[in-house]
Amino acid sequence: MSGTDVRLALISHTNVGKTSLTRTLLRSDVGEVVDAPHTTMENSLYALAESPEGDRLLLWDTPGFGDSLKLKQRLDKRGSAIGWLIGEVWDRVTDRTLYSSQQAMLAARDLADLLLYQVNAAEDPEFATQVEAELAMLAWLDKPVILLLNQLPPHSRKAERDALEQRWRERFGKAPVRTVLALDAHERSWIDEVRLLAAVSEQLEEPQRDAMARLIPAWQAEALERFRQSIDAVTDLLMATLRDREPLASGQPARLARLGALRRLGQRLEQNVKRLDATLIGIEGLEGDSAKRIDTALTATRSHGDRPTPLQGAAGGAAMGAGAGAAIDLALGGASLGLFTALGASLSAAAGWSWCQRAVDKRTLGWSAPFVEELLAEATARYLAVTHHGRGRGRYRDAALDSWRELADTAAKDRQRDVNALLAAFDEPDEAQLRAVTRRAVHSVITHALLTEYPHAEWIL
Repeated sequence: MSGTDVRLALISHTNVGKTSLTRTLLRSDVGEVVDAPHTTMENSLYALAESPEGDRLLLWDTPGFGDSLKLKQRLDKRGSAIGWLIGEVWDRVTDRTLYSSQQAMLAARDLADLLLYQVNAAEDPEFATQVEAELAMLAWLDKPVILLLNQLPPHSRKAERDALEQRWRERFGKAPVRTVLALDAHERSWIDEVRLLAAVSEQLEEPQRDAMARLIPAWQAEALERFRQSIDAVTDLLMATLRDREPLASGQPARLARLGALRRLGQRLEQNVKRLDATLIGIEGLEGDSAKRIDTALTATRSHGDRPTPLQGAAGGAAMGAGAGAAIDLALGGASLGLFTALGASLSAAAGWSWCQRAVDKRTLGWSAPFVEELLAEATARYLAVTHHGRGRGRYRDAALDSWRELADTAAKDRQRDVNALLAAFDEPDEAQLRAVTRRAVHSVITHALLTEYPHAEWIL
């Protein structure tokens, strides 16, 4: 089937992050990423997407511009002789800077319908003289340019990104630049990528625009499939937690029996969370792992058959006192990883231990409804951290996890109606019905978190 090619060229000053962004968009370790100038010396072509009709979205990763100010001055002296730059024969070793600039301009002139011009957002646009020179040279090619902001502040949120876009737009938002988008190679989401494709489509003429109308749904369908799989993975974690039970060992003092049961519950939860992290990482086509353990209140257990309320002791889902939590950490031999101590300060030690005393006659322990609510927010934060990790950053590490917790907690509170429906179905015997309610709550909370961060994304989700 014959379709239409849409050709993009990724252009920037050297060492800004073109190959890192290419890796992120492709979800593949292409090229070489080194913190040094002129790592990429040749134009490299990659296929980003293909539609069922045979259209292709192609990306050229180009060598970076070198000393653009001097180069621009030389071209000005020759009367903006872009032909001189492209027509000369430059040695890639002895004239490395000119050779790289030549290759970038060749790709931009001959191989691309649209230019993605990448800049370092940490620069002050008022003093970005290299950017000004490079855009002036690109203007000679008479191609539409989308300016991409890379190297954003770590864990930046919507308001900060919007402000940066506006600042760069005010400085460089004239021809050839058509629009400015924040798209960090290290920390972006699939929603940012769809937004980029929509911006590309707006700047193209026919037949490329028609091709983009087919390519965007193809890209979006793959992204939504990953999203669906992630929702299923979080649902699996909550279902396993909802159904987990641990009998109290016989022949032991009541307190030790409960602590032993709690330890076994905690160990299984820890493994299930590790499994969730590994699944989310795999869905996004990444490698790596999560070093952070569950840090919600592992004390939030209940005795099977109780109807818990948030104001009960730990058996009913409230956090233990710090003193009791520390004692349980010690009794569990480190299995709780200090989590009881860290999150057990909301009640006194006496209140915490009163749970144990109150529940010694119960035969089985399980996780409380309020704890499952906390776990949903925690899993949402873990999803957000993984889905924003760009492959250009390398192996996944969860250094960004803490930065997503506030958004995840807020989303769970904002979608309380769906969360309450899950908690009301806590002891639902029908497995399919419970899973449907659980998945609905998971989808609601995660979608709300994404729409809070990306209000423009309703048409995508």
